[in-house]
Amino acid sequence: MNEFTILMHLLSDRSNKFQIGVSKREILNKLNLNGKNESLHFETLITQLSNYIEPLGLQIRFNPLSSHWYLAFQIEASDYVSANPFADKPRLAATLFYTLICCLERLGVAKIQRIKELRKKKRIIDDLKDLEKEGYLELDENLGIVKLTPLIGYQLDINKLIIKLALKLKK
Repeated sequence: MNEFTILMHLLSDRSNKFQIGVSKREILNKLNLNGKNESLHFETLITQLSNYIEPLGLQIRFNPLSSHWYLAFQIEASDYVSANPFADKPRLAATLFYTLICCLERLGVAKIQRIKELRKKKRIIDDLKDLEKEGYLELDENLGIVKLTPLIGYQLDINKLIIKLALKLKK
């Protein structure tokens, strides 16, 4: 097997319902890459494979929530709108957005009370339970906290979102 075949398998591997792909360290270990040039070799492989699969409508992406690299279809903007999982539930999209913001400001764990304050909604628990059923977050009502699962990182380009938010705030 060549490196691209192994890499394609690793990037498309689903370890559980909410996680796809592998970390950089796992790729380096599976390909037996080590030494002072391992990062350079990794970057070269990812770039070459990405260029190779692009005509097929595939791309290699990075999920910052799980630190996993994965294989994804390139999605046109018009396709994304029709694939929106919250098209008929804007309240869930809003709650998930505020949860994401709270998790980013508190290093991955958000307090339910803080989400409630930002969202300005009294019964936020129902929305959080619905989002938990969808697999977007883990809810602990006893401790009053919420954690995001890696699933949101596969469906949303978080890096682009943060950049756009920062640019809007700068204006």
